[in-house]
Amino acid sequence: MTRTTTTSTIMILCAALAAGGACKGKKADDKSGGTTSAKAGTKGGAAPSYAALTADPEPAAITPADTAPFESVKFRQLATRDKSGWPTYDAYNLGTKAIKYIAITGYAYDKDGKQVARSSPPLSWNGDIAPGAKTDWAIKLDDWGEKPIPASAVTFQVCFDSIKRDGDADSITEMSRCPQDRPLVK
Repeated sequence: MTRTTTTSTIMILCAALAAGGACKGKKADDKSGGTTSAKAGTKGGAAPSYAALTADPEPAAITPADTAPFESVKFRQLATRDKSGWPTYDAYNLGTKAIKYIAITGYAYDKDGKQVARSSPPLSWNGDIAPGAKTDWAIKLDDWGEKPIPASAVTFQVCFDSIKRDGDADSITEMSRCPQDRPLVK
């Protein structure tokens, strides 16, 4: 009886959500002044056509050093995109303590250097980056495809405002590191 009730409850809930149109065609604002469809990517229903990405070069061998928390991570942009159009990244540990957690925010800029998107909320990356090593998998800022970036985005940067390293009692956070609007850092 419990199994039937649970299954029936799930089926009724799914039917109600489908009938109510939950999340269908939900709009998300972007910084370019338009709106993008969460399902299709842009006004009019077609997915954005993004420019090809070029991966940053692989860094030289890393000799771990005693670094301040916010100087212990280096990001490398890869030539692949997540479902929302953001580039994917590798993160490298420059420090002597393993990294367990990073709160990562992405910024996208157009050809003139104007910010056109910011990932939100920050990606809560949890894992284990050994000293001198890199992430075991590519970091994807928005792999749900809920907030597609505009096709005008051609330059990208990431920052992090919270980090936890092996041995730290709590994460160290500096919220001002990743503001809502951030000029392109050259």
